[in-house]
This record gives sequence, structure tokens and C-alpha cells, in this order.
Amino acid sequence: MDNVIAVRNISKCFPVNRGQAHALRAALEKAALSPLTRSHNRSETAQQFRWALDNISFEIKRGECVALVGHNGAGKSVLLRVLSRVIRPTCGEADLYGSVGAMLDIGVGFNRDLTGRENVFLQGAILGIRKRDLERKFEEIVEFSGIGDLVEQPLKSYSNGTQVRLAFAIAAQLEPEILLMDEVLAVADEEFVGASVRKLADLKREGRTILLASHDMSLLSQLCTRALWFEQGRLMGDGPMKEIEERYHAYLHEVSSTPRHG
Repeated sequence: MDNVIAVRNISKCFPVNRGQAHALRAALEKAALSPLTRSHNRSETAQQFRWALDNISFEIKRGECVALVGHNGAGKSVLLRVLSRVIRPTCGEADLYGSVGAMLDIGVGFNRDLTGRENVFLQGAILGIRKRDLERKFEEIVEFSGIGDLVEQPLKSYSNGTQVRLAFAIAAQLEPEILLMDEVLAVADEEFVGASVRKLADLKREGRTILLASHDMSLLSQLCTRALWFEQGRLMGDGPMKEIEERYHAYLHEVSSTPRHG
């Protein structure tokens, strides 16, 4: 199988607050001029910015369904935003080969002032799908989402759950070659989650590539054969889903049982 995602030495840092953005820029310029002093520069400016991703590298083959696991703030969401081109990495490269559909935070990628119908065609255009193919898929998207006549209403009138239903229906029914998902099914009802899992399984069988960030290990175990484990912006593990799940749970047990002082 060919690689469809290649991530090489990706790092991403953010200023602690906007007032210190100039310090971040100065530190990065200094690091670029003096690569050998990078670690020293990081320690000097540790209080001024944080590294959300720290020198991440991996490859994903066509047709793989890969879980992203880790605490909140571990770097999973930032990685998906880098891969979907929502944000740029501070350094490093990420290459994706094929059309990309992304379900990130609720509403990301949607225009809240447009109707559901208009957002379907907007997302399709972003994916490079021809208008006549979108028209052919439109009824399937509406039927799968179950939103009915709401599709003619502005997105700002939708509940979070309804936005998720439409976002997933668009992403799944337009069948991008690479699908990036970030915990969005957590706000969906049980019936829709079940339908979504079945659809993801179908996409997997068709050879689509899926990256799925979630805290629901049961969901991940149903779909994924491989997992990437992140903590504090670093890639802690990359391997079979069951192995990474066991290592992650052991880590959580160790952290929770370690006495805290002070």
C-alpha cells in the first residue's frame, strides 16, 4: 500500500497570550539562525509559549483507520488542524495525497449564515466535487443526516447535535479519500453514533483512509487497527490498537497512583 499521509518533524507552538506574540517571533527567528541552540532557546522562552506538537513524524498508508489517543491538550486536535490546513506548523512538513474531508470542532468549515443545503455544496466544492455529482448525492446526505426540512434553514439555527449530523453526513457521503475526525461524535445521540460507525466501517472497506481522535476506546477499538498516542505534544507510541490501548491505560494508572507533593 502507498503512503497517503507523510508527517515529517512537525512542531507547532503557540504564545501563552497575545501580548507575548513578539517574544515567540523573536525566539523562532533566533532558533532559525542558530539551529544548534534550539533547545536552549526553548528553555529561555518556556514561560512565553508552549509547544503543542514537538517534532512529530509518522506515515499512514492508504486504507488505514488510525486512532489518535491521549489526554485533552495532548496534541491530537492540533495535529488534525495542521493536516487539514486550518493552521500551519511552526516547522516541519505534512503531505497528504488525495481529497481530504475534515470534521473538527462543531461548525468548523461551515458558514453559519448559509443554509444546510448551501453548506453541502460549499463543502463539496472545497473537496473538488462537480456540481452534478453533488446534486446526485444531495438527497443521500439529507437522508443520512435525518435533518429533514432544516436543510433549508441557516446553520446558526441548528443545535450542536444537528450540526454534527450534517457535518458527518457530508463528510461520509461525499467519500473523500482521507477523512479526519476530532471527537465530534461525542455530542451525537446513540442511534446516530451507531449509524456513523457502520458508515465508517463501509468507508474503511472501500479503502478510504481515516484518522479518528476520540476518548471513546470502545469506538476506536471497533474501527481502528493502529493507534498514535500523544502526550504533551509528543508522540509516545505508534503501533497496533490493542497494544497502544494497554500502554495508555497503564500510563493513566501510573499517573493516577503517583503521590502528589506540595
